[in-house]
Amino acid sequence: MKVGEIPVNSTIQIRVSRGDKKFECMGVVVARRDDGLYLTPLKHNGQTIDFSSDKIQILLFYVNPERQAFGWSGCRIRKDTYQGKLCHLLTTKRDSVRVNRRGEPRIRTELPAIVRSVYDDKEYDIVIRNYSENGLGFVCANRIPEREWTPITVVYEDKLQNLYISMRVNILREMQLPSGLYRYGVNILQPDENWISYVTSKLDKFRSQTQEMSEDEE
Repeated sequence: MKVGEIPVNSTIQIRVSRGDKKFECMGVVVARRDDGLYLTPLKHNGQTIDFSSDKIQILLFYVNPERQAFGWSGCRIRKDTYQGKLCHLLTTKRDSVRVNRRGEPRIRTELPAIVRSVYDDKEYDIVIRNYSENGLGFVCANRIPEREWTPITVVYEDKLQNLYISMRVNILREMQLPSGLYRYGVNILQPDENWISYVTSKLDKFRSQTQEMSEDEE
């Protein structure tokens, strides 16, 4: 797949690294050309990002409607305008490669939830830091024994959305942070339609917000 084939209005994920510093951001495609994409202004911590340094590495990820994830390396990004509006132009000469679903856009959050072991119903309080249709990232004050990783249940509640979902997941990786917390990455075994609709609505809201910001900067 060529980068210029990503549809307009798609949400894409950008991963940027410079030395040992890394961050991620999301953007929305506003127009295409053969070797690149015009994107809503990319921001990090509320500031428009300057990609002018030649010492950064940029990766692009896109998940199509069939939930297949694609990635591009060798990307370059610069500020530009499209139809008189400020935007970022991303270009790459490389074709995509298929990647696993960790590459899909993830929504950042700080949401209290519960992990429940299927073996003895033991519960762990967690904080979900990011999520997508098929995966979660969370932190926990206690280490979850590896024997309980496959499968385990995440109980996820959003009272504002009147949403309560209990999902079977597999824990794929664990890391202890300098703070003493344990960070986990998990794969959702069977995402249900309510969950998919919920995540999709969050991404749609993100698209609307970024489009409004783009119009404000016109």
